[in-house]
Amino acid sequence: MTIGDVGEAGRASLGALADLVRSAARLVQAEIETVAGPVLRAAERLAPRRTHDHPEPVAPFGQPGGGAQEQVEEAKYYVGAPIGRPVVDREVGELPRSYGTDRLVLLPRDPWWLFAYWEITPASRVEALRALGDEAAGTREVLRVYDVTFIEFDGQNAWSWFDVDFAPGAESWYVNVGKPATSYCAELGLRTASGRFLPLVRAATVQTPSSQPAPEAQVRWATLKPTAGGSPGVAWSGRYVPTDPAGAPGSSDLHTPR
Repeated sequence: MTIGDVGEAGRASLGALADLVRSAARLVQAEIETVAGPVLRAAERLAPRRTHDHPEPVAPFGQPGGGAQEQVEEAKYYVGAPIGRPVVDREVGELPRSYGTDRLVLLPRDPWWLFAYWEITPASRVEALRALGDEAAGTREVLRVYDVTFIEFDGQNAWSWFDVDFAPGAESWYVNVGKPATSYCAELGLRTASGRFLPLVRAATVQTPSSQPAPEAQVRWATLKPTAGGSPGVAWSGRYVPTDPAGAPGSSDLHTPR
């Protein structure tokens, strides 16, 4: 055997070995496709299709259209749907100086003082001046305050009254009445030079608070119990507890559970 014969035999052996390796590779690939092929195809069907140039948009969490993985990623940062807030007009403005209505409001400030504020429309003033006729010259606006304690005021039956002169153009004023626990009413009107008074508007009656604590009053206690089979319409009956200072029970005694 020559050296050439040996070379030919080696090449033939290598070729046979290569064919054996290729056969084994095809067999392994076939087995892989047989076992893993269905799994890979199912995964391809579930996975979203994408391209590098046009990636598929991910739908927001809670809305259809996103892939499973994208939904999971979005869920990490999802805090719920945004809450709608009403639109508030924050434009800076000013309250109107007047409301076009005749009114007078009287408020008790403390036991000795009242506070009054008012609005009189120009039309009401002109109408009042026309009603005064020749007496309109020299008139001025005044606040007339009436003591109407324990009476129903009709404009003429007050216990007493006094006028408060205020600065021209004023729309509010503090009034020193000096009498606690007293009911007052007031009218804003025109006073002529001769003393005639023409009211334009009247305030509701108010009462100044007391300047001292309420006096101690005797308390009368009573015991009550449901009425069984009593008169129609009478559901409770009872009796007054004796008020002997030496033996009268206190409120804690009467309300002690028995």
